[in-house]
Amino acid sequence: MDPITLALLGGAVLLLAATGSKGGSSGKPAWPIINKYAQQVPDRTYRPANAFGASRPYSEDYNCYRTHGGIDLAGDEGDVLVAMENGTIAATQGWGGPTSKALLLQTDRGPVLLYGAIAPNSWKEFKLEVGSKVKKGQPIARLGVYPQGSTMLHFEKYEKGVKTNAVWCEDRPKPAKMIDPTDYLKSASNYYDKKVS
Repeated sequence: MDPITLALLGGAVLLLAATGSKGGSSGKPAWPIINKYAQQVPDRTYRPANAFGASRPYSEDYNCYRTHGGIDLAGDEGDVLVAMENGTIAATQGWGGPTSKALLLQTDRGPVLLYGAIAPNSWKEFKLEVGSKVKKGQPIARLGVYPQGSTMLHFEKYEKGVKTNAVWCEDRPKPAKMIDPTDYLKSASNYYDKKVS
């Protein structure tokens, strides 16, 4: 039987079971965040401003109007984030200021998954560091807060080997190694396509 991981969330103990053979290496990916919100993936019909490819304001840092290179999922500060697949923590990086970071997970299957706006060093709570191996469903970090006070999981997907996120400017082609994560998130094992307001 696959291992069961315990995570503490809001005073309640949650049991997260990795499913499939070989520690959860087969089957659908796990949903990336544990919280009270409906597991709804923003797309062109639901919360389109949070969807992949949405327009973003002008950025002084990048001297361009940006295109959203990921998907924003509802969450609160401290929500537990889990590995969607078996893999290795490939990198961590700054993300929007001192109150949030990003973690990149190189999956055993190939794609790299970026979890953005996580609490700085929260992976250490789960005894993880760059190079640590993780199993599908295993807690890897906690959600942080953007400097302006908002909270959400910003999720990106890349081709194998990527160790930092790419910026997508509206007047330029999509970065070559960036992958639209919409269908991937919709394939996650706890996802349901129920429209909520």
